[in-house]
Amino acid sequence: MSCHSRSPLTPPTAPDWGLALGISTSDFAARAFTRDPSSLKSIRCFVRNTAVAWGIGAVAEDLTLVVNELTTNAVRHALRSSTQREAKAWLGIARTAGTVLCAVSDPSPAPPLPHPPRGMAVAGRGLLVVDALTSQWGYAEAAPGKTVWARLNAHAH
Repeated sequence: MSCHSRSPLTPPTAPDWGLALGISTSDFAARAFTRDPSSLKSIRCFVRNTAVAWGIGAVAEDLTLVVNELTTNAVRHALRSSTQREAKAWLGIARTAGTVLCAVSDPSPAPPLPHPPRGMAVAGRGLLVVDALTSQWGYAEAAPGKTVWARLNAHAH
């Protein structure tokens, strides 16, 4: 995967200021995304670059996969059905002692429900992947919508 080479800790240049493209500190990073597929590619790069900058590159692949599943679900089930053309969802990731927490907030109040995959279906395994790669995950109602979160073990190397 080719990711933007700018460190997530480097301040963006105008007109990239603000949460719309991402902010981060030594232990927290956030980024908005839309239903545009290029937005999800940007999220994956943001997560990977942030993990490396935080010294937890060993879990960058798992973290990126978990975030990809959560953000893809937000696009499929919340943003595409939104009546607002420019509807946004948000990703936040936080590093704590030995763990990293990712949270995705979207405008849909519908809870995330894992479903058993059907035969050779290509889709429908996202939350099963999240469950397999994380130590814990869940969701909380938020106004408007919900926040789906997941925790991964992330010891710095």
